[in-house]
Amino acid sequence: MSMHNIRFDFVCQRHVPLYEHLCNQYLERSEFNISIGAESEPQTSKIRYFIEAFAPQAQLESLADDIASDFLLSVWLLDTHIQRIEQHSGQRKPFNIKPLHSGLPLNFCQHCQPKFGDNQHPSFGNINLQCHHCMGHEKLSRDEKSLTQTDIAAMANRLLSHKSLPLPILGITLWLTPPAAILSSTIQPSTISPNADEQLTNSSQTNAPMTKTIKYQRPRILVCNPNSLNSHFIVNDSQMLALSSIEKPLLRVRPSSEHPSLLAPLYDIQFAENRLLVILTEVLRQKGINWLHVTSDIEPHTSQEALLNEPLRLASINQHWLPITTLSDGSIPLPTNVTCLHDEHHYQDDQHTFKVQSTKTDINWQVSDNGAKSSTSASASPLTLPPVLASSCAEDSNTITNDITTSLCALNAAVLRCDPNKNHHKAQFVKHAAVLYFSQQNACQIVTLDSQSNPELFFQLPTLPTSGYEICHSLSESPQKSLLDKFKQLFPAEYNQLLDLHIQADDGALSQLMAVATLIIGAYPVETAQRVTVTELADKFIALAMSHHGNNAPRIDFPLTKGAAHRSLNWCKTLGTLMSFKLAGETNLAKLAFAFHDSFADYLSHWVEHLDQNIGVKQLVIAGSEFANPVLTERVQLRIGKNFPLVVNPLLDLDGVNIAIGGLYLKQRRR
Repeated sequence: MSMHNIRFDFVCQRHVPLYEHLCNQYLERSEFNISIGAESEPQTSKIRYFIEAFAPQAQLESLADDIASDFLLSVWLLDTHIQRIEQHSGQRKPFNIKPLHSGLPLNFCQHCQPKFGDNQHPSFGNINLQCHHCMGHEKLSRDEKSLTQTDIAAMANRLLSHKSLPLPILGITLWLTPPAAILSSTIQPSTISPNADEQLTNSSQTNAPMTKTIKYQRPRILVCNPNSLNSHFIVNDSQMLALSSIEKPLLRVRPSSEHPSLLAPLYDIQFAENRLLVILTEVLRQKGINWLHVTSDIEPHTSQEALLNEPLRLASINQHWLPITTLSDGSIPLPTNVTCLHDEHHYQDDQHTFKVQSTKTDINWQVSDNGAKSSTSASASPLTLPPVLASSCAEDSNTITNDITTSLCALNAAVLRCDPNKNHHKAQFVKHAAVLYFSQQNACQIVTLDSQSNPELFFQLPTLPTSGYEICHSLSESPQKSLLDKFKQLFPAEYNQLLDLHIQADDGALSQLMAVATLIIGAYPVETAQRVTVTELADKFIALAMSHHGNNAPRIDFPLTKGAAHRSLNWCKTLGTLMSFKLAGETNLAKLAFAFHDSFADYLSHWVEHLDQNIGVKQLVIAGSEFANPVLTERVQLRIGKNFPLVVNPLLDLDGVNIAIGGLYLKQRRR
C-alpha cells in the first residue's frame, strides 16, 4: 500500500480564526500523521495556512473531502491548492488562538445550519442545537437561548400582521415595507411600537419642519430567500460568494431595473448572520417573503457591544475586499519597511474614535463610539481637522483648508508591510509616493511625498456652497452664465430643484458634486426633490453609472485651477459641461453619469503622470470612503492602474483604523 505526503494550502488576505481553529482540530486526527503551519508573504501581507498529511491514497481522498467540507468560504480566502510534497515543514503543536476573538466561535456552520435552519429537518427551530464543529450554541445570548420554535413562529406572524417586528435582542427592527420616516433624527428608536410604520408615516406628513432634520441612510435589506436574489438585485459572482461567506458582510448593490417595489437607488444587502435570523427568515421564506428591510435600533452611545456586532461593510478595491471602516478591535504585526515614530495615536471621525498603540511586535487598535464612555476623549485627538471651508469657482482656491495630515496618514498606512526577516539599521521613510484620498468625512486630496519624504498637497477637491441658490449664483458669475440661462429657460423644474438643494457640512466634496450633477441631468423625480439629501442624490448618480453598458462615453471637463498653495477644481466648468449635454438633447442619463466617473478618472490619470515626471511615483495609494463607489474604483483601476499599480493595505480598512495607524508614522504632528 503506497503512502503519500499531501499538503492542503489556503491562501488568505488576512488572518481567518476559523481556519486556525480547524487546523488545530485536524491536528488531533492521529491516523494521518498531520502537521500544520501558517506562512506570511511580506510583500503582499498574504497568509498561507496549510495542513500536511501522510497516509494511503484512499485515506487522503477521504481527508480531502472532509477538509473541503469543513473549511467554509471566508471573504478573505484568495486561493486554495493541493500538492504532493517530499517532507513535512509544519508543526505538530496547535496554533495559539486569541480568546474571545470576534471571529470565533461561528454563529453556525454547514454541520448545524441544515438542521436548525431547514424546515424539513426534525431539529428545525432549535436555536440551542449544540454543534462541536463551530460551537455556535456558545455564542447565543441569554435571551436568545430562551427562544423556542413557537416563539420564533409567533415573531414571524407578528411581522406579517403588523408590518414591523422590533428585535431588541439583536438591536434591530425588521420591516415588510420601507419604513417611511425612520431616518428622521427627531424620532428615537425607543418610540417604535407595533404600529410604528403608521405613526411614522403620519408624522412625516404632518410635521413639515421634520424634512430639514432627515439624514438619509442607505436602505438595508435582509435576504430571506437567496435563490431569488438575482431576480431582485444586480449581483455578480464574487458578490454572491462574499454574501455567502462566514463573515456575512453587507454589500452595496443596485436593484434590478424598473423593480416594482425596490425604489431606492442603492441598497446594502446581507444574508442572515445569526441563528435567530436564520430560523426567522426560513419561516418567512416559506410564507413567500424574499427580503426584509432592516433598521438599527440600538443607540451605539449606550452599547459598545452593539458597535462590535455591526455587520462588516465591504468595498471591492484592487481585487481585494476591504472594510470601508473597521468597527471591531484588532491588531496587525508591526511593519518593518517603515520606521514607527510614535507609541500611540488616535483619530476621530464624526461617529467613532480609533485608538492605536504600537509595541515591539504589533500594532493594536480599539474602536469606540464618540458618545460611548471611553478613556479616549474627543478633545485629545491630534487629528481633529479644521472644517473645510466653502470655495467658489474663482481661480484663487485659498479658501480651502490645506491640512494634509489625514491624507498622509492614509498614505503611510497603505504602504506598511511586515517582513520579520528584515531589520533596518537606519530609519526608513516613505518616498516617491502619492495618495488619492477621497473621503466623505475629510478633505478629498492628492498628496505626494518626494525623494526626501517631504509632503506636498497637489490637489484638493473644493466643497460646494451650502445651498443651491449659492451654487446657481456662482454659476451665473462664471463663464457658464449663458449655459445656466438656457438651462433655466428650457428646464425650469430641474433649475428649481437645484435652487432647493441644501448641502450639509459633513457631506463629502465628491458626493456634493455628484448630487448637483444628478439634479442637472434631471435624474431625480421633481416632486420629491425638496426633501432629498446629498447622499441619496449621489447614490442615484452612482446607480445610474453602474447601469451603463459599454465603455464609450462623452467627455466631461474637470479643469484644474491654480491657487497660491495648491490646485483645485473649477467645478463650474464641470457642471457647465453636463448642462451643455442636457441642452443638446442627451437623454441617456446612465451614459452621462458614467461619463462623469470615466472622465474624472482620466483627468486623475493625467495628473498622476504629471506628478510622476516631477517626483517619480513608485507607489500610488488609493484610500477613503468614496472608493466604496464601485464605478469610481473600476475606472481609476482601468485608467491609472495599468501604469501605476494601485496600493492598498489588505490588512486594514479604507477610512478609519488606517488613518489612526498612519499617524504612528507621521514625521511631525501638524497643527
